Amino acid sequence: MTRPLTQRLTRWKTSTIWRDSLHVGSRCLAAIFGGYLLAAVATILLAQILPLSQVDRVLTAMMLSFTVYTCTVLWVFSVKSMWRFWLDILALSGLLYLAYLATKALDINPIQGGGL
Repeated sequence: MTRPLTQRLTRWKTSTIWRDSLHVGSRCLAAIFGGYLLAAVATILLAQILPLSQVDRVLTAMMLSFTVYTCTVLWVFSVKSMWRFWLDILALSGLLYLAYLATKALDINPIQGGGL
């Protein structure tokens, strides 16, 4: 005779499948949302400090954001510890944002080009 449903669900919760599912889900969330956060902050910083004309700065920063996002996704799935990638993504995003605020406070402007 088969076991009742509650016994089977209790056994499934304590199994390694449940823990592995949580780890993969956490990595996916970090890759999607953490990667977006890091790419967005890197984009606003690069658009502020690159020594190009304004149009070229924005376009270059946007193109480089795809590279930042891809590298973040690869890095999230290569790190062993779950807390490590969350902490590093948030810390790096915070540092890049502080650097952006510092450039705005110091009024650091790169070469003002004429564009096209």
